[in-house]
Amino acid sequence: FIKDEITQVKTSTPAKVSRRSGRASDFGGSSSPFGLSHKEGEALSAPQSCPRAEPDPKTLRKSESQRGWTLWEGGAHGASRVLQTTPPKCVDCRQYLDDPDLKFFQGDPDDAVMLEEPEMLTDERLSIFDANEDGFESYEDLPQHKVTSFSVYDKRGHLCPFDTGLIERNIELYFSGAVKPIYDDNPCLDGGVRAKKLGPINAWWITGFDGGEKALIGFTTAFADYILMEPSEEYAPIFALMQEKIYMSKIVVEFLQNNRDVSYEDLLNKIETTVPPVGLNFNRFTEDSLLRHAQFVVEQVESYDEAGDSDEPPVLITPCMRDLIKLAGVTLGKRRAVRRQAIRHPTRIDKDKGPTKATTTKLVYLIFDTFFSEQIEKDEREDDKENATKRRRCGVCEVCQQPECGKCKACQNMVKFGGSGRSKQACLQRRCPNLAVREADEDEEVDDNIPEMPSPKKMLQGRKKKQNKSRISWVGEPIKSDGKKDFYQRVCIDSETLEVGDCVSVSPDDPTKPLYLARVTAMWEDSSGQMFHAHWFCPGSDTVLGATSDPLELFLVDECEDMQLSYIHGKVTVVYKPPSENWAMEGGLDMEIKMVEDDGRTYFYQMWYDQEYARFETPPRVQPTEDNKYKFCMSCARLDEVRHKEIPKVAEPLEEGDGKMFYAMATKNGVQYRVGDGVYLLPEAFSFSMKPASPAKRPKKEAVDEDLHPEHYRKYSEYIKGSNLDAPDPFRVGRIKEIFCHIRSNGKPNEADIKLRIWKFYRPENTHKSMKATYHADINLLYWSDEETTVDFRAVQGRCTVVYGEDLTESIQDYSAGGLDRFYFLEAYNAKTKSFEDPPNHARSSGNKGKGKGKGKGKSSSACEQSEPEPAELKLPKLRTLDVFSGCGGLSEGFHQAGVSETLWAIEMWEPAAQAFRLNNPGTTVFTEDCNVLLKLVMSGEKTNSLGQKLPQKGDVEMLCGGPPCQGFSGMNRFNSRTYSKFKNSLVVSFLSYCDYYRPRFFLLENVRNFVSFKRSMVLKLTLRCLVRMGYQCTFGVLQVGLGQEEPKPRMGTGRHVGTPRPTDRTGGCHIGTPRPTDGNKDAILGSPAPQIGLGDAILGPPDPQIGLGDDMSALVAARMRHIPLAPGSDWRDLPNIEVRLSDGTSTRKLRYTHHEKKNGRSSSGALRGVCSCAEGG
Repeated sequence: FIKDEITQVKTSTPAKVSRRSGRASDFGGSSSPFGLSHKEGEALSAPQSCPRAEPDPKTLRKSESQRGWTLWEGGAHGASRVLQTTPPKCVDCRQYLDDPDLKFFQGDPDDAVMLEEPEMLTDERLSIFDANEDGFESYEDLPQHKVTSFSVYDKRGHLCPFDTGLIERNIELYFSGAVKPIYDDNPCLDGGVRAKKLGPINAWWITGFDGGEKALIGFTTAFADYILMEPSEEYAPIFALMQEKIYMSKIVVEFLQNNRDVSYEDLLNKIETTVPPVGLNFNRFTEDSLLRHAQFVVEQVESYDEAGDSDEPPVLITPCMRDLIKLAGVTLGKRRAVRRQAIRHPTRIDKDKGPTKATTTKLVYLIFDTFFSEQIEKDEREDDKENATKRRRCGVCEVCQQPECGKCKACQNMVKFGGSGRSKQACLQRRCPNLAVREADEDEEVDDNIPEMPSPKKMLQGRKKKQNKSRISWVGEPIKSDGKKDFYQRVCIDSETLEVGDCVSVSPDDPTKPLYLARVTAMWEDSSGQMFHAHWFCPGSDTVLGATSDPLELFLVDECEDMQLSYIHGKVTVVYKPPSENWAMEGGLDMEIKMVEDDGRTYFYQMWYDQEYARFETPPRVQPTEDNKYKFCMSCARLDEVRHKEIPKVAEPLEEGDGKMFYAMATKNGVQYRVGDGVYLLPEAFSFSMKPASPAKRPKKEAVDEDLHPEHYRKYSEYIKGSNLDAPDPFRVGRIKEIFCHIRSNGKPNEADIKLRIWKFYRPENTHKSMKATYHADINLLYWSDEETTVDFRAVQGRCTVVYGEDLTESIQDYSAGGLDRFYFLEAYNAKTKSFEDPPNHARSSGNKGKGKGKGKGKSSSACEQSEPEPAELKLPKLRTLDVFSGCGGLSEGFHQAGVSETLWAIEMWEPAAQAFRLNNPGTTVFTEDCNVLLKLVMSGEKTNSLGQKLPQKGDVEMLCGGPPCQGFSGMNRFNSRTYSKFKNSLVVSFLSYCDYYRPRFFLLENVRNFVSFKRSMVLKLTLRCLVRMGYQCTFGVLQVGLGQEEPKPRMGTGRHVGTPRPTDRTGGCHIGTPRPTDGNKDAILGSPAPQIGLGDAILGPPDPQIGLGDDMSALVAARMRHIPLAPGSDWRDLPNIEVRLSDGTSTRKLRYTHHEKKNGRSSSGALRGVCSCAEGG
């Protein structure tokens, strides 16, 4: 994120690459996207730079003698007035003339006999033939020699790099050194012919892309070719800067020869793990260097493609190269000149087979085929013969503007060259690189044909219905009279007989909407007319499944309504499809996905749907009684049960006094609360006597020295992303002293308004020590307080245990680790005196139950004693588990620690991770094969794999868990729409096929949060559709799995319906477009037991940047990190523009701002803000 200065080396020149130990040539220049790559030239400060840096034409016309200086007036910290002109440059090599690092060629040694190039080439020491041998096949061939101790300079004597586009602009560059015969590999001067002012250089080139250790660089003059050996002492620092990009291109080209389907991350891993050859002045390659030299590297790949066969797919359109082009902003087809005939490589490289296609069961295949059709293996497949829209070349790059060569196969087939004109192919020398990349990108578009899914409709908004003119008559006598209502069993509507329990369609008011469907649960007649009670069905399109649902599938919902019989449109059939008795053994069979025949009047349902939390569950079984059988509605019964459960109640009355009735217990949501219990309360339930210090207002933006911090102007606002300053408070904690209700005027207690009298507990941050106290305090530590307050029972959010630490019979650590919601206190806090004291005796008693007065009377009990005995832990048999994509076993370990599973099988294709899993779980059978291959073996009836390992069979697996590779979904993956990522995504299909085949009791799919929103939630919807069709109760949730870590880690989970864990500490919300919290837990929106865990809780200050990091950072990056201020919101824009001595002994340079910045203008002092001409908007 921090970029380098463009100073000495402003551009980089592409060279023609060769596919064997020959060479081809290329003039040309390009630029590094992030500026300078060399050690001494890197800058600590980092502006927003651009891919290219073109010379200013006005500057080119200036004479070298014209000097441009910047005059400053003012104090040491800034100039009050600036008179600034463009710094002077050499009109040839474009280097700053006032640069202290500008070097001049010192001339040739006085004691050496220096020869001109033609005379030097006739020296017999360079001849490899004797007088009797014919040396050349043709006079057009140039002799090849080597040159050592060389220096490259312009005609003014400035030492300069040769890869900055100077040769392309016809700038004359010369070199001097000792020329040696081609067979001499000794870089010393012995045996060499000293020569001066060789050149000018017509071209420079690179060869050696044949797997060897070194890349060979050469010059071409009018007389000979020269392969460079070692530079002179004075030229060595400049030459070292170019070697990094040259060796970088060698690594890339050779890696892509064997691996055309690799991702950008794979290429980056290859680069970072490659050790540079001995003798170079750098010891490692980084992503920084790859991005800096991206233009150069891409042009080497272009050149490599041109040297290939016409029918060979170009390397340029591979996924990793397209990603590099997009990320670095590379310009294709730039700076090409006339090239020599390409040299074919002598051997062909076998291509990797690429990722295997997903093996699926028929059910999963039929559901996912429209989304992953290219990644799912099919038995038979017809070729797609649809004609694509003709694509056109860009017409602007230099390749497009070249004439046809007239020699290649494509040209020979053209009519104008005497061919038949049938192939319709462009000249092979004019293959537009922009067109090739665009075609490859268009081939990866997967979601163009996916219709946009409407958001699920909330059915509770009511239905606008249309009455029909129907003839309605009751059939038979009333079966029951209830008050003014006469209930009937049957009714005839337009000659069609309906009875209670039948399903009907109801006409909507809007004819464009589908019919509403409901079950008739009761029919009666009263003063409102002929009525019926409808228990509504929910169509799949109104669930989270959206348009991915089966159009014939309905879901039960807890929604019902009274309406007139005249709204009924007609009778329909709704069939319940329960799981079969042999459900677990039916997985993987070739079953039809169609459940019922589509006759327009027949539907089916399998599940009950929770509209608030997007849960699919087995339809509830609520049996009617004899008293309400004639009007029983399952929806009404469930809603009454929920309402009854949610209504707070009091029990076990104690005594009456002071206009209050006291109780020993109150219940809420099925949880009992007694006097003496610890409780969680909403943060607003009460305040503390010690008022927290008001948050310090952020200081107004102070004046910044723009000369010292030239990039600070890019900070447009004071917004701090990810700040914890606005995080809400955790729950308050209290101990119940009294439970009471006020007495009404009629003498009866108002049990609808339950009150609690509680003692307050202080957290460390609530004391006068403020938030800093939490950095050194246990998160479960509280302080007793004799402060009392009365709160509403509705503010209670849960029950917790609070004990006196010295009464524990175990260590505090063991006590805290024994379960959730456990707190302890060691001292009492007095807010008036701001002091910590010993807790009173009544605080140490967990009972205080007496008569509810809470005066400290009654029998004392141990602080560990619970108000209710904890239920005995149930010993259940552990589930036999298969962990797919297991890695080293993190997910399995969590289930092991929970005591619910025993992982007997694991699948992990990467051998190092699989070996780690074996060490962590010695009793587990770990398969190191592709999961698709293993599934195919099992589905074909095999009992073992190729290694003799026993494969799990149907009925063996009780729990299936796994996290399919998340690179394709993760927001951290910058290129998650390419083919490689789609194959990764298709492993979700493989995982679901495992579930369909084995039919385990429990199933868990874990992934990153973006899984929920990926492709407009299409993958999530199809996943849920598969699970519902299999017959699983399921839901999904976005959970904060950091669980006390300082780093937020929201993750997505879906699977068989089970409860989700309640949050343990307060974190930022996960903003996913669902009507309710996606973790399915109401507590998530109200608070949490512990405060938010931030970086300050884990470390009391930012560590040394080099500590605890897996990858070694370059000295430059480490220096930048150290110079970023520690204030919240600081980043690279706060870096100072100074010279810094790095840890490796090199130094940085100050950035030079030489161009006008069109968008932001000049600084307040009038200084320029652009580092290259791109800033001027050209």
